[in-house]
Amino acid sequence: MSPDLAASALSAEAALARAQGAGTLPDPTFRVQLKDIDRARGSIEPTRVNRIDYTVEQEFPLWGKRGLARSVASANAAQTIASRDQMALELVAAVKTAFGDYYAAHEAGVVTGDIKRTLELMAEVAQRRYEQGLGSQQDAIMASVEAAHLQTELLKREADQRRAAARINALLNRPIEAPLAPPETLPRLPPAESMDLRRLVGRLNDSNPILRAQDAAIEAASGTQALAKKSWYPDVALGLSVVDQNRRWQGYEAMVSVKIPINGTLRRAEISAATAELGAARNRRDAVAARAREQLESAFWNFDEAQRIATILHETHIPQTELALKSAVAGYQQNRVDLLTLLEAQRRAFQNRLDHLLYLVNQERAAAEIEKLLGGTL
Repeated sequence: MSPDLAASALSAEAALARAQGAGTLPDPTFRVQLKDIDRARGSIEPTRVNRIDYTVEQEFPLWGKRGLARSVASANAAQTIASRDQMALELVAAVKTAFGDYYAAHEAGVVTGDIKRTLELMAEVAQRRYEQGLGSQQDAIMASVEAAHLQTELLKREADQRRAAARINALLNRPIEAPLAPPETLPRLPPAESMDLRRLVGRLNDSNPILRAQDAAIEAASGTQALAKKSWYPDVALGLSVVDQNRRWQGYEAMVSVKIPINGTLRRAEISAATAELGAARNRRDAVAARAREQLESAFWNFDEAQRIATILHETHIPQTELALKSAVAGYQQNRVDLLTLLEAQRRAFQNRLDHLLYLVNQERAAAEIEKLLGGTL
C-alpha cells in the first residue's frame, strides 16, 4: 500500500533488468559503400556506380571486460535491492512506532477515565459529607477541580490517539480519517534469549540492509576500477563485406580492426578516479557500520532500561500505590484521612500506571529499532 515502497520495488526491478542486459555484445554495424562512381565529363553528378560493398561489422570486447561489466551491473542491482529492503524495514518500524503511540494514547485515556471516575465519586462523597456537616466545602470544590482537570487530560489523550491514527493511515496510504479499530495489545516482546548484545552485533554485520548496500557499492567500485585498468587493452572489431560489381557478385572481403589505446592521460585519469571511488566506498562502509553498531547498542540499552523499569513498576510500585489509594479512599470515607492525602495517593497511582504504559511502549520502540537494524524479527 505504500507508494514509496512500490517505487523502490520498481527501481530494484529496473536495476535487475539492466543487470541482465549488461556484458552483452554491442549491436553490429551494417555499412553500404558506393565505389568506382562514374560521372559525366565536366560534371560532378554521378552517372554510374560500378561497385557496391555491403559490410557487417561487430566489435568484441576482450580481456574479460564483458564479465566485469556484468559484475558491476549485478552489484548495482544488489545495492538497489538492499535499499528497497531498508525502506521496507523503515516503513515497518515506523508503523510499529505509530501503533505504539496509538496504543499508549488509548490506554492512557482508559487510565485517565478510571481515575476521573474515582475523583468524581470522591467529589460526591465530599459534597455529602459537607451537607452532613462532616467535612468542608473546600474538599468538595477541590475534588471537583481535580476531576475537571482530568477532563482536559482525556481530551489530550484523544487528540494524541487521533494524531497517531493519522500517522498510521499516512504510512499505509489509507484515506484521510479512515477508521481504525481500538488497539487490543502491544506486539509480543522478543524472547529473553534473543536479547544478547554480542549476538545482535553479529547479526547486524551479516544482515543489515544498509551494510549490504555498502558491500555492493564496494563490489561495483572494484569492478569499475578493474574495467578502467582493462581499458589499456584494445578491443577487436571483425567485419565481413559482400562485393557487388556491375550488378554481379564478385566475392567477399574480411576486415579486422583494433582500437589503439594511445590516450594515456584519459586512461590514467579514469583509473585514478575509479581507485578513489573504491577507497571512498570502503570508508563509507566503515562509517555506516560504526553508526549502525552505535544505533544498535543504544536501542539495546533503551530496551533494557525500559524492560527493567516496567518490571519494577508492575511488580512493586503499582501494587503499592494502588493499595495506598484504596486505603486512602477507605480512610477518607471514615473521616480518618483528609482529602489532600487522598488526592496525593491518587496522583501517585495515576502517574505510576502512566509511567508503566510509557515504558512498555518504549520497549516496543526499541525492539522495532533493533529489528530495523538487523533486517528481520528478533
